[in-house]
Amino acid sequence: MTRFKQHIPFVVLEFEGDIWDYPPHNHDHFEIILIKKGIGRHIINEVPFQYKADDIFLIAPNDFHYFEVDERTSFCYLKFTDLIFKKDGNIQEKAKWMQRIESVLFNPNLIPGDVRYNEDDKKRILHIAEIILDEHHNPRNYSTEIISDAVSMILSIIARNICNLYCEKQVKAEANKGKINEILTYIRHHVYDPEKTRIEVIADHFSMSKNYISIFFKKHAGESLQQYILNYRMTLAENRIRLSDFTISEIAFQLGFTDESHLIRHFKKRYGANPGEYRKTLAGLHDG
Repeated sequence: MTRFKQHIPFVVLEFEGDIWDYPPHNHDHFEIILIKKGIGRHIINEVPFQYKADDIFLIAPNDFHYFEVDERTSFCYLKFTDLIFKKDGNIQEKAKWMQRIESVLFNPNLIPGDVRYNEDDKKRILHIAEIILDEHHNPRNYSTEIISDAVSMILSIIARNICNLYCEKQVKAEANKGKINEILTYIRHHVYDPEKTRIEVIADHFSMSKNYISIFFKKHAGESLQQYILNYRMTLAENRIRLSDFTISEIAFQLGFTDESHLIRHFKKRYGANPGEYRKTLAGLHDG
């Protein structure tokens, strides 16, 4: 399939048509897609979603997607890479952005497009998008900073709606699965904080003994609590190596590894290459 590449931090694409002229594709950047008018289907990773006016989609790198247009449709694409959030080299700001993205990419039981927006939040996103378009088409002092902040706001609102949707699903699931879902949710929310993901801290939070929570977790999750936390951190590390330009040392710090060598050791064991080699290999594949 086709892979589209983007070499600048932010691009706006607006067009209208009765047919979809692009092949099924993925890309090396993120896309917020706004449907201004029209109806049809958006096929994401082979899953069809009906779309209509004012629908909003967040597409991640490596998501294959295309549209089937039933009624003339007006599209607005906000296409961006992590470089849009490079504010004077502010690593903390970029790390916060990655957390917002990861809340989308790694939220369980959700697939791209499967987000129900609170109507007020949908209006907020559409309003913020209009500000972005105005700053992009009529650049002024601080337009770049305003666009960066506005995209970040949209991502935060999307993350909030995903969190709300997951909480609804969580309530329904807990009737059947009980405490294990609460523990998994706690870990996902606090995976960036090594102090809060210590086994004794988790046990205390759920009023369980350290030994009992370890036995309970392995019985219901199929792996040890410690191994689950490590595997989840490794998934996030691989995502950051693939989608950002953070150094390996920065990623290790952000995800609570003892040091860079600690991350490298576990990464090589899981992926068969150290993080630097892995990133170079991916870059070569995408350039080829």
